[in-house]
Amino acid sequence: MLEALERGGLVEQLADSKRYRLGWSLLVLATGAGDTPLLRASRPVLQTLVSRVGEVALLSVQQGNRSLTVLREESHQSLRAGGWVGRSSPMHCSASGRALLFDSDDELVEALTAEDLLTPISTLAAPMNLDELLERLKTERAQGYSVASEEIEIGLTSVSAPVRDRNDTITSVINISGPTSRLITHVEDIAKLLKSGSATIQRTLTSIDTAALSPRRG
Repeated sequence: MLEALERGGLVEQLADSKRYRLGWSLLVLATGAGDTPLLRASRPVLQTLVSRVGEVALLSVQQGNRSLTVLREESHQSLRAGGWVGRSSPMHCSASGRALLFDSDDELVEALTAEDLLTPISTLAAPMNLDELLERLKTERAQGYSVASEEIEIGLTSVSAPVRDRNDTITSVINISGPTSRLITHVEDIAKLLKSGSATIQRTLTSIDTAALSPRRG
């Protein structure tokens, strides 16, 4: 039963202990999903990004070999783009997916993307093989953000930055997505805002963790 639930994304198995925990797909469906610390910390940051950039802002996490959107803040633009909550995307050809891979070694990158690279569902702008993907990741790691322009969808450009926890481990990514015609000339400015937003989320999560670990008086 657990194996079936894992295939459906409702639970996931921890690599070290082999125990299971609830998957993000289930949390997204649950009414209490909005109360998780990550979502609470991220929502005001995404709202600020929307107000500054005027495009859709997203929060995504890794689920198996996919990037899963778990939070979305809308823009007021009449022409909008980007993932909806509950949508998953291949990791090799999406900005959120590649940002989630920043800390992965080459062997893990290959394991997570081999199936999608063999049966591509992306455009010609996306990496076509592992070597191209690793080279693109090398560049994006150095700059601290990822950009996928016309890769997963014609006319769509996305910029993503990783969000880390108090142990400097990537937990999620924040993303700005919109029509290429509006975003492509502002990528660096958007990246600066994303990295600043990521740092804000990390500080908030660290303060929550610190408060939870502090002894209570009274």
